[in-house]
Amino acid sequence: MMRALGAATLCGVLVLGASSPAVAAARPKAQLKIIDSVKGGSTSTAWLNCAPAGGTHPNARAACRLLAGVHGYPERLNLDPDAVCTKELRPHAVAVVGRWYGRTVRWGKVFGNDCLVKAATGALFSL
Repeated sequence: MMRALGAATLCGVLVLGASSPAVAAARPKAQLKIIDSVKGGSTSTAWLNCAPAGGTHPNARAACRLLAGVHGYPERLNLDPDAVCTKELRPHAVAVVGRWYGRTVRWGKVFGNDCLVKAATGALFSL
């Protein structure tokens, strides 16, 4: 009888312990929507979370590192100013909208083609 009571008590403790609420994940310090729209083509979007890196962006860690290097100001990115790009005209309208460590971010620019986007922004718009 004592064994049965002990086993029942142990099972009850395990069940109660299993039903405790999970610890919530840390809220990211930056939450940004990244948009790349090709004229006459497709539009790609992703959510980028930083600190900790995540979201739906395929290369969130690299994109967060780039933005951290410019303190969250995407307009300051110019990774490869001497890039050799063709003069193909296929405009890309890109935008970053959201919050960076409590500050609102709203930035957009039109680039002549994909090569110019990559030269200026690297992994940020690699969607």
